[in-house]
Amino acid sequence: MSDVMELLAVVDAVIGALRRHAVPYFITGSFASSVHGEFRATNDIDIVAQLDTSKLVSLFDELSQEFVADIDQANAALALGSSFNLIHQRTFLKVDIFPCVSEFDRCATERAVSIVVPGAQETLRVASLEDILLAKLRWFRLGGETSQTQQRDMRQLVDLNRGQLDAEYLRRWAVFLGVDDILARLTA
Repeated sequence: MSDVMELLAVVDAVIGALRRHAVPYFITGSFASSVHGEFRATNDIDIVAQLDTSKLVSLFDELSQEFVADIDQANAALALGSSFNLIHQRTFLKVDIFPCVSEFDRCATERAVSIVVPGAQETLRVASLEDILLAKLRWFRLGGETSQTQQRDMRQLVDLNRGQLDAEYLRRWAVFLGVDDILARLTA
């Protein structure tokens, strides 16, 4: 099985479980950036999910068949509004689950686009082009604006999609997220 096929199998397993448990979600991070930009290999998958502790036990019962999943860690993370991870037992690929806690996350969940990726069994909900760019701008800022990888991803997203970007939406949320200065430099 190729690396891409292994990644898709892991994505399918998590997304299928989220769907069966009626958990709204969207995929973000490098995977989503690759959908809207240029493919970049990744060893993890980032998912924002509208999870609450009431669904965690049944979700983890299902996921624990294929993943190392610590429900205590997940409960503690949800209580703090922070992420937790799942490790696929066979491939060791990591899935980071971020709770949907901010107004931006809720808006991005509604705006996520459904895509069919060749080789995937599940239809995937992926962050919109604007929302993945905004998320990368925020991660770049939180990381001290030093990540060459984030810079490259952001530049590729803008360069490959310049005519498709909703500039007003980007400006509004960039101000809200405190990244409007970076966006201005990137789109100049």
